[in-house]
Amino acid sequence: MATVSERYDALLRWVESDGGHLNPAIEIYHDEVTKGSFRVKDSCSVGVDDAIVALPFTKSLSYLDAIRGHPAFTVSSKTSNPDDPNHESKDYFPEAFLKETPPHVVGRFFLIQQYLLGPESKWWPYIRTLPQPEHMSNVLPVMWPSDDVEFLKGTNAFTAIQDIKSNLKKEYKDASKLLPEKYHLEYTRPLYHWAYSIFTSRSFRPSLIFPAEASQGLPCELDDFSVLLPLYDIGNHSPLAKIAWTADEQTQICMLKSRQTYSAGEQVFNNYGMKTNAELLLGYGFILPENDELHNDYVHIKTRADPEAGDLAASHVVSLRPMAHRSSFVGRSKLLSAESLSCLPCFSHIQDTLIAALYESVTKGDDETNDTGLNKIMQGDIRKEVLRKIVDILGSKLSMDLEEIEATEPEYEASNSNQQLAMLYREQCMKVLENTLRSLLTADD
Repeated sequence: MATVSERYDALLRWVESDGGHLNPAIEIYHDEVTKGSFRVKDSCSVGVDDAIVALPFTKSLSYLDAIRGHPAFTVSSKTSNPDDPNHESKDYFPEAFLKETPPHVVGRFFLIQQYLLGPESKWWPYIRTLPQPEHMSNVLPVMWPSDDVEFLKGTNAFTAIQDIKSNLKKEYKDASKLLPEKYHLEYTRPLYHWAYSIFTSRSFRPSLIFPAEASQGLPCELDDFSVLLPLYDIGNHSPLAKIAWTADEQTQICMLKSRQTYSAGEQVFNNYGMKTNAELLLGYGFILPENDELHNDYVHIKTRADPEAGDLAASHVVSLRPMAHRSSFVGRSKLLSAESLSCLPCFSHIQDTLIAALYESVTKGDDETNDTGLNKIMQGDIRKEVLRKIVDILGSKLSMDLEEIEATEPEYEASNSNQQLAMLYREQCMKVLENTLRSLLTADD
């Protein structure tokens, strides 16, 4: 059986066979903490604008590959080369399945198909470097054993996991109905969950990678599905990493470029975007620890969207530290206005969109408040009784969330890495809620 190092070497040779490459100053490093990651080699360095990875579009894997060449579909050649000698013929999924199943679900079934093909698949050098189905119980919480998921009870993550599992069950059931009986024994629900986990934890939005012309001829929107980028996806996440994702339409290559310098021995990071620990836990299976320079601890609060008022963003965050604190990097990125950093102390831990939504709810129908700007609301330049109601609503909601976490404390100590991660996450959620509740008390000062 090939070692981890041998599998990564084969992956590199496979990418290079179509003109891609890994920066020669960078190596793929693997350990039990970071798993696969990029690291600068000894006596080397990486500079600003250096390409970390160059990947041909022909090596990507997505819904596009499931429909490419099918007589019922016309697909743009901007993201692949169907004349490539490596582009082997394949068994196409039934036309009804491809047309009636959501593109992101089709992409997952295509990944399953390539996994089942084993060494016969064009993508086998990539697939065998991925976490395998039998090892997924330690990757994403949705794949954790039920005893481990129980450690998240009381948090928003626990509720989200139940919703994800319900969606996956329905997606698999609906898609399977459109496949002949012969598929059912091989395309199992556990494999569908595996494919979901791979796409969730490793994929990219096509519009951020492919040129705009890639959407030509597609039977759906470009971002109705995700794309897997072999080798490209090895880079670990840092919200502070300065990177650029570029695509060259002429060479048909996408590149991950560094916008900062790295010295010998340093890990070279990608940046998955401004994601909170809740999002990282559910989507990638890890959280970022709190330190003086950066915290990533936020609790997500949902409000009812009001389409008539133009309010479609019904998810907001409250923060471990004030949004104005230099370490609240992700929180500040979610603010509607930079002026919200100069707000009442009682609102300092709270995303301004949540305050605005509550203000709208409290004052609805009051003509005198229709023209009140966000900055005035955040600075408390509003009627005292309105301010009091907003603070009371927040205090009640956050107190209930805190009590829910406290009431569902696990009855036994964490005994594995999943449970330890869950305990750390729930403890940080409690700290966020406690700190935000303390800040609300300043409204009486």
